[in-house]
Amino acid sequence: MDQDDKVALIEAQHGIVGFGIVIKLLMKIYKHGYFYEWVEKQQLLFSKRVNVDINLINEIINDCVKWGLFDKKVFETYKVLTSKGIQKRYIEAAGRRQKVKLFKEYLLLDDETISVYKNLVIVYIIPNHEVVNVSINLQNKEEKSTEKERKEQKRKYKNENSLYEKTLELCKYYENLKPGESIKKYFDVLKIFVETYGYGWVKEALKITVSNKKRFIKGYMEKILKNWIMEGKEEKGGGIEKNIKSGAYDFSKYSGS
Repeated sequence: MDQDDKVALIEAQHGIVGFGIVIKLLMKIYKHGYFYEWVEKQQLLFSKRVNVDINLINEIINDCVKWGLFDKKVFETYKVLTSKGIQKRYIEAAGRRQKVKLFKEYLLLDDETISVYKNLVIVYIIPNHEVVNVSINLQNKEEKSTEKERKEQKRKYKNENSLYEKTLELCKYYENLKPGESIKKYFDVLKIFVETYGYGWVKEALKITVSNKKRFIKGYMEKILKNWIMEGKEEKGGGIEKNIKSGAYDFSKYSGS
């Protein structure tokens, strides 16, 4: 379904008001670049500016997401309005700029599309909203490297992506264990743990820590991980989950903070 059909569907459902809201939203998106954060503050301001009830606006936006005018996953995860088409048009329009920054979390374009543009900079927004640059113009560097070096650069880049995503998963896992609490301020610590000990171990150690201490304690968790190294624990088939439930696991060796 092309863009015109998607807009036509919104107009069919919501009339001229729906059409006008879509146009205003697209104007906002392109004014800011390639996305628009749809959080409470922006909702209230947008509603006031267009003089349309906020509930109706949200209903229209939900239908925009339904019909693919905006990406569903990015919207539900980050409360951000964007789409693959919007992003492609943005980087095409910004083609002459020296550098164009794209947030990894919102990125919908595939590697083949991205590789065409030599001025793209991919960055992360880690949970405390600090922007971390993980790939400064990889394509320009590749032009000066051998095929072997290019493959190594891409491998490292993919590993960094995976490491970040696994660490973010651990933050979400902790929030499931302890609703209303967060360990995002320990993001860098968890990232080092994952890089050193592996995701599976760190996830198990985090569960043991919460089970025994009722909260995240860096030193305590590190003792667990180091002890597993000494014991020669295997990541799979170690039976840790079973031992936690039965009470058979010896937590005393991890005493302390």
